[in-house]
Amino acid sequence: MRYATSITALLLLVTTAGVASAQGTNNDTDANRRQAAKEYLEVQPVEKMMRNVVEKTSARMPGGSKERAQAVMDELRYDTLRTAMIDAMANTFTVEEIEALTQFYSTPEGRSVMKK
Repeated sequence: MRYATSITALLLLVTTAGVASAQGTNNDTDANRRQAAKEYLEVQPVEKMMRNVVEKTSARMPGGSKERAQAVMDELRYDTLRTAMIDAMANTFTVEEIEALTQFYSTPEGRSVMKK
């Protein structure tokens, strides 16, 4: 009887641990993807990304100037862009993918890639 009770307790422990472990790893929820996207945008701020795009695009256009680039930058609504980027990332990527992007762009190599 004692042996049966020990086996039952062990099976219950293993089953419960498996369920808890599965719940712990299933963090790919919309809320978690949005939080991960916000953390990504702390590493790669919208303003910095857009400034890079506008400056490079303006430099390639005929008559491109720093003044024109600045005029475009002044018209951008960063809060709207930030919200759109969070929505797009949360709808496209998993939490793990967003975290991998954040980790990569936190490295010197990732920052170099973004500059280029």
